[in-house]
Amino acid sequence: MEGLRNLANIIRPNNKNISEWVSSYLNDCALNGRPVIILSQWCLSKDLEQRLRQNGRQFLPTKSELKLFAKEIPNILAMFKEAGLSVSWSLTFNRSYLDSGRIDVAVEWAYVSMIKELAQTLVLRNQIALFDWEEDILGSRPAPNQEVLNNLSNYVPAKALELELERQSRWANDEAGLNQGSEEVRRDVFYQIACEAEEGRWLTSQESMIDSSGQFLLIPFEAPERYDFFKILVPDFKKRIMSIAHLYPWRV
Repeated sequence: MEGLRNLANIIRPNNKNISEWVSSYLNDCALNGRPVIILSQWCLSKDLEQRLRQNGRQFLPTKSELKLFAKEIPNILAMFKEAGLSVSWSLTFNRSYLDSGRIDVAVEWAYVSMIKELAQTLVLRNQIALFDWEEDILGSRPAPNQEVLNNLSNYVPAKALELELERQSRWANDEAGLNQGSEEVRRDVFYQIACEAEEGRWLTSQESMIDSSGQFLLIPFEAPERYDFFKILVPDFKKRIMSIAHLYPWRV
């Protein structure tokens, strides 16, 4: 735990602390001879289309992507091995919940192929498994939690909703060039929050293909705040987070 917390402190100032929930989970895995279940979700961001245009219609790995697979993930795995803990680590490629955030299929295929090539050594050593979130894990496109979608004000404080609306509007209009009006932004935000709430519920339920007990660690490649709405229906969801890898490796 000391090594993991030191690593978290290196990643970024004021990083999310690793909770005692993680310590208890690792201890339970050690005592019962069970592997540590780890999930990392890789965002197939709309920014990838712009990146492809800038790179002359081909994907070249960023320094962060190279470092992640050549150094960071192997170092994390080595820490668990040294502690006598086996690991089952799944990395999933996740599309946007929203139509407006989904990238061209050809762009997605080219990018995922490049990442799979970078990860090949880890995959061949059975140290990490790569999955398409919708095809391999869910078997369908993510859907919102209808209760949350229909009664969002009962679940999300007004200030938090206002901040999310501002963030989505900036992204949609300043970065993605979608020229969305306020009502369209509002509709997308409501839908995305309800999808995130449902994903948090599903991941910790008996339905989950990650672990049916809901016991797993989440090593994010995005800021931990990205998972704030996952805890709408599972208040302790973020206790699973260990932010010990550098964030947004896909950004140029």
